Amino acid sequence: MQQELCVIIHGFTGNPFEVKPLADALEQAGYEVITPLLPGHTDNNERMENIAAAEWLQMVEEIVKQAVKENKKIHMMGFSMGAMIASIMAYRIKLSTLVLLSPAVYVVTPNLLKIRLENLFQSKKGNRSPEYQTMCKTPYILRSTSIYNLWQFQKVVRQARGIFNHLSVPLCIIHGQRDEIADPNSAKFNYHAASSKDKELHYLPGSKHHICLDCEANTVIQIVLTFLNKYH
Repeated sequence: MQQELCVIIHGFTGNPFEVKPLADALEQAGYEVITPLLPGHTDNNERMENIAAAEWLQMVEEIVKQAVKENKKIHMMGFSMGAMIASIMAYRIKLSTLVLLSPAVYVVTPNLLKIRLENLFQSKKGNRSPEYQTMCKTPYILRSTSIYNLWQFQKVVRQARGIFNHLSVPLCIIHGQRDEIADPNSAKFNYHAASSKDKELHYLPGSKHHICLDCEANTVIQIVLTFLNKYH
């Protein structure tokens, strides 16, 4: 039986902790899981080193190509900017499935300002998981980050936006409707742009950006497991 591998890419300025609950659940379900730390990023959320976007892509592509050599069935997943990287990999290399979590297509929009204001007045910190509260202590995408790295982030987003209409891999997209960093409309763009015949779009009404750590994390896990089971 062909071994199945899930590669999960974290977001810009983040680390694998952002997707840990999902990674743990996939391992418990019997999948091999890799959650690489992208070049320039750190496990303790310190300031990023200046790094080229090509180095992020190269690292992930090497992991995927090695899995192809080992004849593994590859399920590519990405969170935020990691969703953009995962999409680029799906364009370059034949994969079994593609899962996009809070894809960061649009990160500066009037709708995001509205969501941030709503979250400011409506959100009660006590309703979020301890893991999510930990992530909220880290800088937002536009804070404590060099202009160089922000430019590299934009390079990844632009490259990914240019290839979505060429994607035909089975696709699952999950996004929080209260996402304050990546506009929830990003998910609609991905869904409608992709040429995939088998594609799903799921919105989480109570979740913000870090959906794997937020109040509907179990829903995320169930959606992903159900989706992968169709291609198991």
